[in-house]
Amino acid sequence: MNYILFGSEEFLINQRVKKMIKSFFDNEEPNIFRSDYLEVGVDECNSSLEEVGLGFFSKKVVILDNADFLSVDKERKKVEGYKLEKLINNLNANDEEILMIFITKKDSLLKRSEVVKLIEKIGKIYSFPAIKKNDFLSYIRKYFEMNGFEIDDIALKLISENVGTDLYLFSNEAKKLMFYSSDKVIDRKDVEDICSINISDNVFELSNAILSRNFEKIFKIYNDLIIRNIEPITLISFLCTNFIFYDEILFLAKSGRSNEEIASMLSANPYRVQISLKNLKNYNTNKIAKILNDLFKLDKDIKLGNVDRFFAFEMFLTSL
Repeated sequence: MNYILFGSEEFLINQRVKKMIKSFFDNEEPNIFRSDYLEVGVDECNSSLEEVGLGFFSKKVVILDNADFLSVDKERKKVEGYKLEKLINNLNANDEEILMIFITKKDSLLKRSEVVKLIEKIGKIYSFPAIKKNDFLSYIRKYFEMNGFEIDDIALKLISENVGTDLYLFSNEAKKLMFYSSDKVIDRKDVEDICSINISDNVFELSNAILSRNFEKIFKIYNDLIIRNIEPITLISFLCTNFIFYDEILFLAKSGRSNEEIASMLSANPYRVQISLKNLKNYNTNKIAKILNDLFKLDKDIKLGNVDRFFAFEMFLTSL
C-alpha cells in the first residue's frame, strides 16, 4: 500500500499518518522505519522496503519525510537514476504487508514524476493545503461536532481570535475545553476561563523584543507564555509568521512604499507596521532570513526528537 501526503498543513498530515498507522497495525506492535529525504535521500527508504520481515514483525510502515523530489519546487534535490529505478521497483511490488508513506510539505506535486504517476495508479494521494482563515471557523465547529460537543458562535469566534489558524495550538486548546466541559457544550465562559488568551499579541511583543535584543523582556514574555502551557513548537510557528511579516515589510519599505500602503497591501494593523519598521532599522532581509532558517531548523529538530524542546528554544533565544 503506497501513499503520498502533501501540503503545508503539517498538523493534518501528522494526524492522518497516526490514523493510518493505527489502522494498519490494528492493535499489533508497530514496526516503523522513518527517514528524511533531505538528509539521507532514498537509500534508507529502499533498504527498509527490501528488508524481509521476520515472524512477529512481518508488517511494517516505511515513512519518507520531506520527499520534495515529488514536488514542483525548483530547488528540489533529484533522485539519482538507479536509485529511483530501485524505488519504483520496490513500489511496484505493492506488498500488502508494507505501508509506504511519502510526505512533502510542498503544496504542489510534480505530475510528471514517475513515482507520482505510479502511486496515482496503485495507491492514493492526499492533499492537505493550509486552511484559509475564512474556512477555519467551519473547521473548529466540525471538530467539536465530530467529538460530540456543541459550541456557540461567540465561543467559536473567541477561539479563532486566540489561535489564528495554528492547528497545533487549536488542538491543545480544544482538548482542554472538552476535558473540562461537563455538559458537552462549549460557551464563551469556557473559552475565557480555560483557553490561553491573546497569544498572538504576546508573541508579537516577543518578536519585537527579539529585534531590539531586549533579553530581559524576551525571557519575561517567554516565561509568562510557558506558565500558560504554551508549547515551544507553537511559539516557533507564531515567530515564523511574524518574521515572514517582517521580511515582507522590509521588501515593501525598500520599494518606497509608505507605512499606510504597506499596511493596506499586507492587510495589517498600521500600528504594527509602524512599530515593526522602527524595530527593524538595524535589520536587512539577510538577517531576517537567518532567523527564519534557525527557526525552521529548530522546528525540525524538536519534531524529530533530536533536542529537548524547552532547552533548545531557550538556546535559540540566547543566541540572537
